[in-house]
Amino acid sequence: MQNKFFVWSCAAIMALTVSKIALADIDGSYDHADIPRIAGSSIVYFDRTEFDRVSIPTGPYDGDDVESAETMEGEVLSLSYTFDNPDISTLQVKRNYLSALEDRGFEVLYAASNDDLSSGTGRSFFVHGTDIFSRGARGCCRLDTGDREIRYIAARSADGTVLAGLAAFNARRVDGAAVSMTVITAEEMDTEMDHQPLTVSEIEAGLIEHGRVAVQDILFEIDSAQIRPESHQALVTIADLMRDVPDMNLLVVGNTDNTGSYDYNLALSMERATSVVSYLTRQHSVSADRLQAAGAGMMAPIATNRTEQGRSLNRRVELVEMRR
Repeated sequence: MQNKFFVWSCAAIMALTVSKIALADIDGSYDHADIPRIAGSSIVYFDRTEFDRVSIPTGPYDGDDVESAETMEGEVLSLSYTFDNPDISTLQVKRNYLSALEDRGFEVLYAASNDDLSSGTGRSFFVHGTDIFSRGARGCCRLDTGDREIRYIAARSADGTVLAGLAAFNARRVDGAAVSMTVITAEEMDTEMDHQPLTVSEIEAGLIEHGRVAVQDILFEIDSAQIRPESHQALVTIADLMRDVPDMNLLVVGNTDNTGSYDYNLALSMERATSVVSYLTRQHSVSADRLQAAGAGMMAPIATNRTEQGRSLNRRVELVEMRR
């Protein structure tokens, strides 16, 4: 096998002061729905990629590459946890996760520790067999150079839709064990739009009949208020509406799915609505006093948040007619 394999993204494990109270998770982070955390642990690194192709090692590193791997495409979550108990060991962490995964019907594809992961030292499995980990580890979550307590699990859900790679190890600047994981949830990439963009007349008719219109074609970068280039036509259509109907005023409402915390999504939805208002006023000279930004966060879903398709529909901008 020629390719290096991605196990998990870098865990940004910061210096940890141990106390009786667990540290708070970083903003916007959350557990994977099928893999519970160990009690007393906190998320110190989190990254979500909407769609990617990832290979998880299912065998040891043989000096050139890992002997086997399983690949899945879909949503990718990368997380790292530290513990408020400095005495928890990597063995305890591994066994807790093995038990939790098996209780949820996961098939363990590969589980090994220390020198069984690669000839000479288990550290080679991560440093050489997984270039993403070794590259990302610089300055944030390096494995302790002399540490041999490295334990790894690869597992797949019973229905085959979730693939996970997980490692427990002792990291620099951390008292006790840390755990990093990458979890892929199978999804098909949406390569074409399943609806036609709204026209000026359709938006106007929707506002007259219902008082509001959902615009699905205004898209943003993940966890960002940056408008994506493919949103251009939808924004032009809104600007055309404002020119064609000069006495219309609009409330621009950002909406999110339920990924992340309530406060995080509320703030993100407001930032996205503000970006749309700013774009219309700066790029299309729409008068600022005819537009008002608002954020609804996750409070007004129009579809289930249990599927990617539903979450995609809930991530939207709505136009609401305001009193003249």
